[in-house]
Amino acid sequence: MIILIGGYSASGKSYLAKNIANHFGYKCIYPSYILKEFYKNNEKPNIYKTKMNTGWYDKSNMDKLRQQDPSLDKKLDKYLLEIIEKEDNLVIDSWTLPYLTNKGIRIWLKTSLEERGKRLALRDNVSFNEAIKIIKRKDNTSINLFKKLYGFEYGKDLSVFNYIINTDDLTIEEVYKKTVKILKNKIK
Repeated sequence: MIILIGGYSASGKSYLAKNIANHFGYKCIYPSYILKEFYKNNEKPNIYKTKMNTGWYDKSNMDKLRQQDPSLDKKLDKYLLEIIEKEDNLVIDSWTLPYLTNKGIRIWLKTSLEERGKRLALRDNVSFNEAIKIIKRKDNTSINLFKKLYGFEYGKDLSVFNYIINTDDLTIEEVYKKTVKILKNKIK
């Protein structure tokens, strides 16, 4: 089974992906790590050694690079699509895959900008206002890029998702438990 978790920046995608993978004994893939490896000219990063984003993206100039040259995003998506065709029992936190494939279970984490700002401020030890600026910049860059590359409206068209979980009023643990409950009925 392939599980794809989508949502905007700081919605909890990576944390949930890690915990769902651990719960079911699946491999977790973090596309932001692969993007970083591509940026460093590593052509075939080891999917079994990807690491959760620790804020490197938000402090890098990756937004500008992605706008100037979207080939890294195309390369990343092509690489991930190849992986999910060959591999199984994966959890991936991805902005694009739920829109590019019908494979697997696709979950959207619906989270308000305010809540995401609180989470990013805590994670990256920045002010709430700085967190909001970072999130808006990253979201806008990604939304515009994906519209240009693929034609979909990220975060507006949620019809590609099997499940939508509103995380604003839930703790991280409650989001995890709710997701496990959903998936237990789907994973045999």
